[in-house]
Amino acid sequence: MTLTKYRHLLKTSAIAALVLTASSAVALPEDRQQRINISSDAMNAGLNNNLVVYNKNVVITQGSLKIQADRVEVYFTPEKEISRVVAIGKPAHFQQKILQTERPVKAKAQKIVYRVSSEELQLTGKAHVDREGNTLAAEKIDYDLTTEQMSAQGQTGKGRVEMTWKPEKKESTPSNGDNKGQ
Repeated sequence: MTLTKYRHLLKTSAIAALVLTASSAVALPEDRQQRINISSDAMNAGLNNNLVVYNKNVVITQGSLKIQADRVEVYFTPEKEISRVVAIGKPAHFQQKILQTERPVKAKAQKIVYRVSSEELQLTGKAHVDREGNTLAAEKIDYDLTTEQMSAQGQTGKGRVEMTWKPEKKESTPSNGDNKGQ
């Protein structure tokens, strides 16, 4: 493998890992313009098997996006297009701001799979999503990034889907009792 091909493969795999949570519909525009940083204790890349694997203490950052996992696998088609990205951990984590004024969306699961062509995110194994204090926890959470539809399933026979909504902050308005003298 030439140095040029090796660098191209590394750059492509780094971008693929970030695709895990950064869709053009949901990411901060500034994030896509930021440098991608990847660190891990080990990396294995091979053009013949269409797979790049980062192992142990994997941390990926780009702008407000942060992914932490024990292992990140980036799969390619024979044409070298990214087909899916898998993050595995105890648990694997990701976070990213959708709006600059909000706290980042945070998610975690033992396994996070992103299918690039269908833009589907799948969290499996003690899955949890937190957006602005509203939380969803289940054994499995599927999230379609295109339609922004979400579905969740509890563990068969044991677990349940749990959702917590925090109350919305309401603007203070004068009550009828405050209009004295009318």
